[in-house]
Formats: sequence, C-alpha cells, structure tokens
Amino acid sequence: QSKQTRLRKLFGEVPSHVRLVPIDFDHEELGPVLESHGYSADRRTFFIWEGVTQYLTETGLRSTFDFLAKAERGSRLVFTYVRRDFLDGRVMYGMEKLYKKYVKDKLWIFGMDPEEWPVFLEGYGWRVVEHLGSEELAERYVRPTGRELATTPVERIIYAEKV
Repeated sequence: QSKQTRLRKLFGEVPSHVRLVPIDFDHEELGPVLESHGYSADRRTFFIWEGVTQYLTETGLRSTFDFLAKAERGSRLVFTYVRRDFLDGRVMYGMEKLYKKYVKDKLWIFGMDPEEWPVFLEGYGWRVVEHLGSEELAERYVRPTGRELATTPVERIIYAEKV
C-alpha cells in the first residue's frame, strides 16, 4: 500500500504497465499469484524484487528462483540482498545498530556473499549484468538526484538477464 501511495505522489497514478503484487514468498506460490495480477509467462518481464530476500528462508528464496527459471528469455530482474558475512556477524561494516535491530531479533535471516551470486543465478538460467555495492549505487543513482538518501554497505543490488 505504501508503494502505491509513493507512486501516486510521484506520477499522479500508478503507471499502467506497473503491477504491485503483495505476496508471502515463504508461504505462497509466486506463479499463481502473479498470474492473478495479469502476468503471462510467454512475455518478457522486468521483475523488481527490492528489500525482500533478507526476510526469506533459503527455501522461500529457492522457490522463487524455481519460478523465475521459467521466465521468458530476455526478461530482466533487479533485486537487493544482504551480505552473509554481516548476517553471520563476521563483519559489521560499522552497522552494529542495524545488526542489533534486524539480525539479532531474526528479522533478517537470509544472506549470500557477493561472489556466490553468479553461479547461483546461472543455475536458474540468469546471468548477472551488474552487481553494485553502496558506493556505486550512491554515486550513480542517489547523488544525481540531489536527495539525501543513505545507502548501506551491507546491502547490494543485482541486475540480471534471463538467458
């Protein structure tokens, strides 16, 4: 609901080509939920999956990628993830308060190390196009807007293409 509100504020209404789909990735099947919102597996799709993976179990994540493996060739995917070394408590990146708030209380449960993603994605028929950390994100996308928006070294973003 808050995403719809923000989109309406920015654009006056949610663009007709955008579908916001609520789902519980750990308990619902992605295919039927998306199909009920107009998704068609035979059309290229741009999936935006931001701020979700860290809340999933590994089973929920793999189930989602089982679905994404069937996406039309040329589809695109952008998603964020949290570093495993942060979730494991091996490296704090100066984010001890964030760790205490989200990891100690088990809100964030899944993470992966950056070097693991290319092989993981290849196993589902995707290839990494870009893989960015906080500095690159800030420089490329935040600073040009003039907005004061914080990025964090524990979260990264991947842009991938279905091959």
